[in-house]
Amino acid sequence: MDINLLNLEDSKKELLKLREENLISKGKLSAYQIFVHCAKTIEYSMIGYPKIKSKFIQHTAGKLMIHKFLKKGYMRHNLEVDVLGSSFIEDNGTTDEGIEILLETIRKFLTYKGRLQPHFFFGELTKEEYDKYFSIHIANHLSGLIKGE
Repeated sequence: MDINLLNLEDSKKELLKLREENLISKGKLSAYQIFVHCAKTIEYSMIGYPKIKSKFIQHTAGKLMIHKFLKKGYMRHNLEVDVLGSSFIEDNGTTDEGIEILLETIRKFLTYKGRLQPHFFFGELTKEEYDKYFSIHIANHLSGLIKGE
C-alpha cells in the first residue's frame, strides 16, 4: 500500500480504516510485528532509545538523512530491521491488536508534555519533526503490506 501521511493525526485515521482489512505482509515480519515496531519507535522518543549512534553520526549523516526525509515527506528504509538494541518482537498478536498498540502509542505521544529523547540516528528532534517523521515511517512500513481477500 502506498499511502502518504502528513502527521500522526493522518496516521490515526488511516490505521482506523485498516482495522477492518485483512493485511498480509510482503516481508518476514507479520503485520502485527510491523505495527508494534512502529509503536516502539514512537515510545522510544519518550523513554529513550536502547542504543544510540555517536553525536558525530547524529550531527552529520543523521541530520542530513532526517532533513531529506522531512523535506520529501517520505522515506525508504530496510523494513526487516528493528530499532538498534531493541528486543525481538514475538509474532504473538493479531493485526488488529498491533494496530491498537500503535494507536495507543500515538495517543500517548500526541499528549506527551515531557522532554523528548534524541533519536538513535537523527539526534535531537522537535515534537513537530518527530510527528512528521513517525508518520512517514508508518507510511513506509504500510508499503510492506497488501490487502488480502
